[in-house]
Amino acid sequence: MLKNKSIRPDLLLMLLYIFYCAAVVLRVTIEGTGYTSPDSEYYLEAARSLQDGDQFIIKDLYGLHTGQVNALTPFTAWPVGYPVLVVSVSWVSGLSLFWASKVVNLLFVGMGFLLLRHINQRYSYVLASVYGSFTVIEMYSYTWSECIFMFGCLCYVVLLYKVYSSGKAMTAYALLASAAFMFLIRYVGFFAGGVTLLFSLISWVEGRKSLSKHLFTAFVLNVAIVCSYVFHNHYIAGFNTDAQRLTTDMETPIEVLWMALKGLTVELFLIRNYYLSGIPDALTVATAVLQLIVTIYIIKVMRMQSKKVIYEMKKNLLSHIAVVVAVAYLLVLVFLRSISQFDPLNYRLLSPFTFLMLFAVVNYIVALPDSITGAKRTKYIIAIFFALSLFLNLPKKFLLSQLL
Repeated sequence: MLKNKSIRPDLLLMLLYIFYCAAVVLRVTIEGTGYTSPDSEYYLEAARSLQDGDQFIIKDLYGLHTGQVNALTPFTAWPVGYPVLVVSVSWVSGLSLFWASKVVNLLFVGMGFLLLRHINQRYSYVLASVYGSFTVIEMYSYTWSECIFMFGCLCYVVLLYKVYSSGKAMTAYALLASAAFMFLIRYVGFFAGGVTLLFSLISWVEGRKSLSKHLFTAFVLNVAIVCSYVFHNHYIAGFNTDAQRLTTDMETPIEVLWMALKGLTVELFLIRNYYLSGIPDALTVATAVLQLIVTIYIIKVMRMQSKKVIYEMKKNLLSHIAVVVAVAYLLVLVFLRSISQFDPLNYRLLSPFTFLMLFAVVNYIVALPDSITGAKRTKYIIAIFFALSLFLNLPKKFLLSQLL
């Protein structure tokens, strides 16, 4: 009996992963662009240049970086991490770079699922169900680096939790590796160094000076890695990241803040995004109402034994850290957007924040003892809710056309 109970969560997690992979492949196959954008094409161009031995000298496909279409330029607008992963999978598997990028995404879904299993084996499938939200599955469908970055953020959160809760100072260097990985996937990953410094200071104030010193060392080494990479960019290209990053045609800080607030509001629609323009369609309204009902139900259940729930949630250091990292990312992102004109603050750039917050909230609930009234049922409802979200984010028109 005990063996069956331990196998069941793993089976559900595996089935969820299989269905998730099938869903992404179906979405990519049916969608006209294959879930690629101009940024995706630059990533694939960088992978091609590495594959051809051109050492990341790419064609400026749309003239976005040099002002001339197809002019040769170093690949510095984004870090090299994602293209390296894509070309590595292509080399091992023999797949085209396009499909290799999708396989990379799905491999990191699998690693994310395994990490969640490490966190809570019994309810790993509930934690993993958050991958079914609109924003997350959208990221893992596109040839974008944000999906890999989300895994890096989750890995960083788990390692930070381990080093801070256990006090094992050497884990700080695994944390350093995670932070470096995040930076090599997206430049904004440098924010992880700041979070490391924050926890170094907290540890020092708490009197855990050995841990504080190791965290500070990890911070210094992280700064060295970031600076070395940026200086190398400047050496080969004449600018730190991309010549077009800073412009004079900038929004005011208030406009950027308003953009962020609108983006965060949109992110509240977990199943089907409503972009706050025009009248929402019936499915958007229905899913929003369903989400509201589920939210009210969960709050009502949690209030039945509120003292026990609050006590357990206060002990949930992992979720606390996830919230801290998510907020730190958001603050840095908004600050960077206020001084540099890159993409709007929409679901793409906000996805790491959304993902970490979803993980934190669901983990608060999943970590509750089943003995709390309604806790077990609530966990199942969360899993069903996000499974429904995953299903509703399949290409519905295509599926209906095949059935009718």
